[in-house]
Amino acid sequence: MPRFLPLGLDVREKPCLVVGGGSVGTRKALALARAGAEVTVLAPAVTDELAGQIEDGRITWLERTYGPEHARGVFLVVAATDDDALNATIGRDAHARGILVCDASSAARSAVIFAALHETDEVTVAVFTDGRDPRMARDARDRIAAFLDEED
Repeated sequence: MPRFLPLGLDVREKPCLVVGGGSVGTRKALALARAGAEVTVLAPAVTDELAGQIEDGRITWLERTYGPEHARGVFLVVAATDDDALNATIGRDAHARGILVCDASSAARSAVIFAALHETDEVTVAVFTDGRDPRMARDARDRIAAFLDEED
């Protein structure tokens, strides 16, 4: 039985925190920014791709390590570090404050997961596997996108 309910979540102008500036944090931060969220990335370092978005003013960067005070007042927290114990701590802090949380290293500790998206002007396709196999979700998304492109 699926655990997650597929929903569209309006994050426009809502403060969202992504902890981690690596490849996973970058993907999550960019997805949130594309959806109109006010994104802050908290990390000692960020990818070049994320740095470009920061320089353009689309994303804010706090160049420091996580502390529970960073989750105050945010709508959604994404724990996307390469430290599983830290991700678990971030998740516990968010849950305790009633904040939506996505732990990129553990669907079991997440209240929210990100789908593999294919977006056009007419349709958005979201595919996920309840967090079990993100690669399978991306592959299914790509097959659906190819099918939709053939239909045009």
